[in-house]
Amino acid sequence: MPNHSEPLRSGPLTVLVSEVRMTCLESPGERGGQLPVSMVYDPEDPYAVALVFHASDGDVTWMVARELLVTGANSPVGDGDVMIWPALTATLEEAVVIRLQAPSGRLVLRLEMADLDDFLGRSLSLVPWGTESAHLDLDALVEDLLQPRG
Repeated sequence: MPNHSEPLRSGPLTVLVSEVRMTCLESPGERGGQLPVSMVYDPEDPYAVALVFHASDGDVTWMVARELLVTGANSPVGDGDVMIWPALTATLEEAVVIRLQAPSGRLVLRLEMADLDDFLGRSLSLVPWGTESAHLDLDALVEDLLQPRG
């Protein structure tokens, strides 16, 4: 699957979706192989990136802080459920390793740096670094939090 990033219209804001393949380095009961993943950045949730894994039994979504992806491209970052660090591929191409930890197990993936750089560059053109709070709709958030759940 070729990497491509497509902005989608979502009301007045653009949602960025980039289709990539990550190399599975370690997962329960499976080693190696390529995993199709959609990286999704929605300016309405400006601090987060959704990693949508397309598995045979359905999509699985992990939310990752955009700051972790930016920082992890240059130095190890994260604690607990998500850890990211720079690495090299077998052909000495730059990459990042993303480790996702859940109670049911962990998944360790490698993403080529070119794919990450392309995605982050596009997300930063939508919401520049340091301006994330200006994109939050706090009134809508408070209203949602006050809605009765049933």
